[in-house]
Amino acid sequence: MMLSLDKSAHALAGAAIAASVLPFGLIAAMVAVGVAAVGKEVWDLRGNGTPEHADALATVVGGALMINWLHIVAPVLG
Repeated sequence: MMLSLDKSAHALAGAAIAASVLPFGLIAAMVAVGVAAVGKEVWDLRGNGTPEHADALATVVGGALMINWLHIVAPVLG
C-alpha cells in the first residue's frame, strides 16, 4: 500500500521539524512534532482544511522515524 501525497507530506513535515529541533534535545523535538501535528489539525478544524486523525498520526510517525534515524546515523558520522 502506498501513502497518499497528503500523508507523505505530513510525514515529511514531521521529519523536517524533528531534524530541525533535535539539536535542542530529544524531548524538544518530540514535543515540537506533537504540537505541530495537533496544531495543524486544530487549524483545519477551524475551517481551514479537512481535519483527519490520520494526518496527525502521519506527522508524528515521520518525526519519530527521523529522530530514530538520526540517533542511529549521528553517532556513526560523528
